[in-house]
Amino acid sequence: MTDRAGPAAPLTGLSHVQLNVTDPEASAAWYSAALGLEPFAADPAIGYVALRHRAARLVVVLTRRTGDAPDHDAGVLDHLAFAVPDGDSLEDWAAHLTRIGIDHPGVVPENGNPSLQLRDPDGTAVELVAPKP
Repeated sequence: MTDRAGPAAPLTGLSHVQLNVTDPEASAAWYSAALGLEPFAADPAIGYVALRHRAARLVVVLTRRTGDAPDHDAGVLDHLAFAVPDGDSLEDWAAHLTRIGIDHPGVVPENGNPSLQLRDPDGTAVELVAPKP
């Protein structure tokens, strides 16, 4: 493993976890009952339901899995998303990543929030997301 330690990313916590599910509404009911998550946002046309746990400041997004059967090789984790303090911190971190040679598309809006979307060496999507401006 190459030691590329440098400054710490401006993370403030976990923003959300997004899971691919066969039935977002049924899964939302389960997560609400099992963990006490409450409705946060939804878009039936896209096929997602977002639930939150206020005290933990955590959001679980349930997205409809495409296809007839679960693709167990693809897994159910869509991506990891980490919260950052603000858009300026995110822009600074994007510049840092460019300087150290980590590829990214730059900061883009994602559901109204500044977002920096990355892929780890295995292809797992990792997102850094700031609060809405």
